[in-house]
Amino acid sequence: MPEDPPPPAPPSMNRRELLATGAGAAGLATVAGFWLEGLGEPGRRRRVEPTAPAAEPRTFTALEWRTLEAAQDLLLPSAPDSPGARTVNAIGYLDAVLAEPFVLPATRALIRDGAARLDARARAAGAAEYARLPEEARREALRVFETHRDPRTGEYPGHAWLKRMLSFTLEAFFGDPVHGGNPQEVAWKWARHRPGFPRPTEPGWRPRERRA
Repeated sequence: MPEDPPPPAPPSMNRRELLATGAGAAGLATVAGFWLEGLGEPGRRRRVEPTAPAAEPRTFTALEWRTLEAAQDLLLPSAPDSPGARTVNAIGYLDAVLAEPFVLPATRALIRDGAARLDARARAAGAAEYARLPEEARREALRVFETHRDPRTGEYPGHAWLKRMLSFTLEAFFGDPVHGGNPQEVAWKWARHRPGFPRPTEPGWRPRERRA
């Protein structure tokens, strides 16, 4: 009896389709959840002005800035045919949002500690800093950091760091421009995303309650 032919391979999906469907939906859900979580707090609803690349960082040292920017390039790379973290100045958004008073000191410390750990691994590999490592070495350092278990606490600090980094990076990429990310709707236009309504019209915007 002849064997059944193998099932056809699933169609390949380009980066736009991936982000616009599964990853995009997850990213938008992350962004929406993050903003809705703080909807009742005026500080969280105001516009965050990302730090310009040539400006003095508000939260990070110059070394931390370069390290975290290099990590974001791996999490959401930019390409000639698609925007990424560098396109939307995600590092400037991260620097600015962590300087806001609504961010917990523990969150700020978590992000900065991750930058220090990645740089320490780079120095152990013989590089001056993480951002100067070859791409594959940067990727491997990130992978090791994410999966390393702290024997003292039994926790995975790299996993918590990566989760927060992804959240802030996706917020900078997919968020509504009224809050400071996604400049000129570049990510929405690229992903062919149409935002739902009603949309925020200005910083601090809140939807009006409907009467029954």
